[in-house]
Amino acid sequence: MSRSMMTQRLTAKILLLVMSLVLASCVTVTESRFTKKKSPEKAVENYTKLGIAYLQKGRPDLARARLKKALEIDDGYAPANDAMGLVWQSEGEYDLAEEHFRRALSDDSSFTMARHHLGRLYTQMKQYADAEDVLTEAANDRYYDNRPGAYNDLALNYYRQSDSDKAINAYTQTLRIAPYNVDALVSISTLLFEAQRYEESMKYFDRFDRMVERKQSQHSSQSLWLGIRLATILGKTQRAIDLAGELKRQFPDSAEYRMYRESLPGANG
Repeated sequence: MSRSMMTQRLTAKILLLVMSLVLASCVTVTESRFTKKKSPEKAVENYTKLGIAYLQKGRPDLARARLKKALEIDDGYAPANDAMGLVWQSEGEYDLAEEHFRRALSDDSSFTMARHHLGRLYTQMKQYADAEDVLTEAANDRYYDNRPGAYNDLALNYYRQSDSDKAINAYTQTLRIAPYNVDALVSISTLLFEAQRYEESMKYFDRFDRMVERKQSQHSSQSLWLGIRLATILGKTQRAIDLAGELKRQFPDSAEYRMYRESLPGANG
């Protein structure tokens, strides 16, 4: 065998050995993040984060497996119980979802996120009175990061009970603390339009429309149709024409564009 070939083989063996050592160290580092003996608290936290990430990717099966491991280490960890509740809710297992949300609150009564999720679950289950109590408590937590979302869900709960006035008031609270919350702006504008409070409706629609102009949000076919009707009623003809042009350009096959065409003079002639 030539010296060149021997050198090549030796180099290959060295590279293989180095790669094996690198891979082994990677596995060791990865697994060490979840080692219960080394840091059970960190392992629970990491399993929970991984479970939430899988749930957000639409894999409740993988999420449940990771969250189960977290709860095997510490069954009183509120974020893991809350996340497990979301997994069960996504699969329509509402009794198990409620059980885990309540367990999270039992573990940590100040964990408002679980209270918010429990309220949303009750709304989905049409237990509106229970939902109102829980969502009101969540929305009243001034230190809760997603307080605007809690107010939006409270408004939706009122709307599903056909109480538009309370829904409008709840959306007003959202916009008091988050003036450019898109869901609240479009929803309150729609509810005010339905209540024939057109000037107020246009105020909120204009704020949303400015966000669209600044590329901070986007119109839907529903929001454009709302704007067309508002502008028409308030005598803003050019504004209505411009919005109609956007509706035709972006959503030519939508039900809203069909309704717009049917609303034109002579459309039924």
